[in-house]
Amino acid sequence: MNEHPKNSLEMADGFHLNLNSLADKAACMEHFTDPEIARNLLALPFPYTEADADWWLNHCEQSLNSQLATFGIRDPSGFLIGGIGIVGAWSAGDHRAEFGYWLAKSYRGRGLMPQAISVFTAHAFEQLRVHRLYATPFSSNLASHRALEKAGFQREGLLRHHHLKQGSYLDAIIYGRISGAGENL
Repeated sequence: MNEHPKNSLEMADGFHLNLNSLADKAACMEHFTDPEIARNLLALPFPYTEADADWWLNHCEQSLNSQLATFGIRDPSGFLIGGIGIVGAWSAGDHRAEFGYWLAKSYRGRGLMPQAISVFTAHAFEQLRVHRLYATPFSSNLASHRALEKAGFQREGLLRHHHLKQGSYLDAIIYGRISGAGENL
């Protein structure tokens, strides 16, 4: 079994969450050229450039010692195959947080995203002391809705014109979970 750094959150079968680093540039360049990932992530520029990867990974490196660090979803070898983390303004002591995520095409449909969401949720509740965790995927992203539901999130409603992406207003569905509400993590 591979040894993972101390900031690693274990999933099944050697998959794990670990902090992003500058070493992930090749993986970012590979995955973020996928139009489907770009279509479903609010802030991802497309086409994705090396300058975009450099900016993002430098941002991740600067956040390594903060609670806002973004986790990479990694295969057993440690290769970056996805990501998950808090989005938007959040600071220690806030009772709620929004999170976002993505997964490389070749890993979809295997149950990895619901598992990553569950592991990240446990981390947010236990380590970050968040009471309410929520996500707002685009209403058209049905796979994301299913992943959240499989991870125990409840659909709470429609947010009309909630996101603005490339000049277009997009509806979102809000999903949430409450810490300690009788749910199994």
